[in-house]
Amino acid sequence: MKIAFCCIVFNGDFVLKQLLESIYPYANQIIIVDGVVDYWAKLGFTGSVDETISIIENFPNPDGKIVLLKNQVAKEKTELCRKFMPFIAEDTDYIWCIDSDEIFKGVDIEKVIELLKEINPTSVSFQSNTFFGGFDHIMGGFERDHNFKRILKYEKGCTYVDHRPPTLSVPNDRPFSGKQLFERTGVEMYHYSYVSPYQVYDKMQYYKAAVSMHNCIPDYFEQIWLRRVEKPQDRKLIEDKWLGVHEFIPSYRGECRTMIFKGEHPEPIKRDMELLKLKFNEQLRED
Repeated sequence: MKIAFCCIVFNGDFVLKQLLESIYPYANQIIIVDGVVDYWAKLGFTGSVDETISIIENFPNPDGKIVLLKNQVAKEKTELCRKFMPFIAEDTDYIWCIDSDEIFKGVDIEKVIELLKEINPTSVSFQSNTFFGGFDHIMGGFERDHNFKRILKYEKGCTYVDHRPPTLSVPNDRPFSGKQLFERTGVEMYHYSYVSPYQVYDKMQYYKAAVSMHNCIPDYFEQIWLRRVEKPQDRKLIEDKWLGVHEFIPSYRGECRTMIFKGEHPEPIKRDMELLKLKFNEQLRED
């Protein structure tokens, strides 16, 4: 089973090292496109200016699995993703699209690989433990129930059609949902997308200006994310007002309240937890 893990990234250094550790043993290739969409290009960026490039270039790569494309500029994320397609080996079985803040347990990746071998689905989605404002709470509601489509059956010569959700020009007639996956294997995704203050702030600026626009809560970072983190006593007040903590307005997305995370973090996160909390607090002070 040959899997190409493919990632587009811009200033995504928060848990990037832990991500690479979690996928390297199982990858045939790891193709990373570091670059920007039009929104960031117009602000003068061509690629990451944090520690992203340093982490990737200094990550142990004894098998030569990692391909890094730097300073890539494209209209939107679909076009950025298309930039990794020419580098995918022809004998690849699946593309595993992965964000820089998504971590998987090694044992879970092994379960997914066995599933791919057994039933040969055309796509696999995941349920997500989406962490909010730290490492102790996750987002429930529609975020918890959402299908995060990540694994795509690859065929030689196929093209990348869309990023939302990831789609190849291969018939998707045997999809495997996140609910099916969890019920059969217990596998979930560990998504640290609402943890790093820097990354949350940048994400909200981009979404408000170029993606969700009128569906985003005005001043989301300050009045919901930051307030929820700095004033935990206001949790109920904030979440009652907005039916949760997602940046989308409630009428667009439904409820998305936080809930206590009762599971275990992937091993690289557990190992580096104190360092990650230190980084989190440093970013919080600077904000």
